[in-house]
Amino acid sequence: MGLYDVVLVADGVRLPKFPADASPSDIEWQTKDIGRPAMQAYKLTADGRLLRREREFREKTPEEKQTAAADHGFDSWEEYVSYCEDAAPDDRIQRGIGLGAPDPQTVDEEFWLDHNMHGSFEFHGRSDDIEDGLHWSYEARFTRGELDAIVFLGERGGGSLDDYRPEAPVRVEFS
Repeated sequence: MGLYDVVLVADGVRLPKFPADASPSDIEWQTKDIGRPAMQAYKLTADGRLLRREREFREKTPEEKQTAAADHGFDSWEEYVSYCEDAAPDDRIQRGIGLGAPDPQTVDEEFWLDHNMHGSFEFHGRSDDIEDGLHWSYEARFTRGELDAIVFLGERGGGSLDDYRPEAPVRVEFS
């Protein structure tokens, strides 16, 4: 599958041909088209901007390290780190730890910055709660940071534009 970025669609953003009784914010949308995919999070806002999530980190406190160690069944942070350095990958996975080393840092602050997008990107998502088995695909088009339009591209599995809400437009203009 490879790396991708997440696109959060804020309440109030209209997507063409999307069911009127559902909210696009209930779907975790993905894209590989905003620069180089890096598991970054973006937010498409109701006022037509694209924001990028940024985070500042800090060193965990001794209490936070102890809690992380205890969450994985260790008596101390040092014991947790030592186990992760020495244990076989299968043993770590079986214990629910994963392959990464214990992180001595944690998120201190999370904020959203204007990405000032110019150009377009595709984003895709699905929710069986909204439409069973359907993969929605859209293109968002920006000029100098302002969203111009969102265009319905159809269903990634090959569905026709006319198969979904045929009375609805395939394009939503923003101004």
